[in-house]
Amino acid sequence: MAKITAISDSGPLMALAKLRVLCRVFSIYPTFIISETVYHEVVTSGLVIGARDAIEVGKFCRSGEIVIFRSGEIEEVPLDTPSELHRGELETIRLALQISADYLFIDDFDARQVAETNLWNARKKSAATTVKGTLGVLIELYQRELLSRSQLKECLGEIKKRKDIWISSRLCQKLIYALDTGDL
Repeated sequence: MAKITAISDSGPLMALAKLRVLCRVFSIYPTFIISETVYHEVVTSGLVIGARDAIEVGKFCRSGEIVIFRSGEIEEVPLDTPSELHRGELETIRLALQISADYLFIDDFDARQVAETNLWNARKKSAATTVKGTLGVLIELYQRELLSRSQLKECLGEIKKRKDIWISSRLCQKLIYALDTGDL
């Protein structure tokens, strides 16, 4: 069986680390890659302000569970981008295209749209890449029994409370409702 490859942007990486579930992700996605720019956004910048998630992500990078792909080795593929994206988002999308990743983790709405458009156009040449955000990863952890129902509900509640995880409270509330009614 081929190893599943996931590429992550800063948002999901930080959120999963803040929620203390990043270590569980590796059992589903054994090849977990970030760009050098994403590393600097999360770890280098995070360590400056003493962010706990930066320490955790740095530890996984040092252990090799997260692989850092050098920015200079990412192909400058032209992307159909109707909006301005950050360098980390652009590198993450380009990297997913370059290595035909199985999964791309990205939360920002505009970046997701750019990723989905460009990955759809690339499907003609290579295997499909699935785009997921933090919530999609959490749901998969729950569905694969790597998070209990109560742990998922706790994570969703935590996201709603935190100002440093930029995910809609309404989306979290909808998922909590689906969890409570058995629709998840």
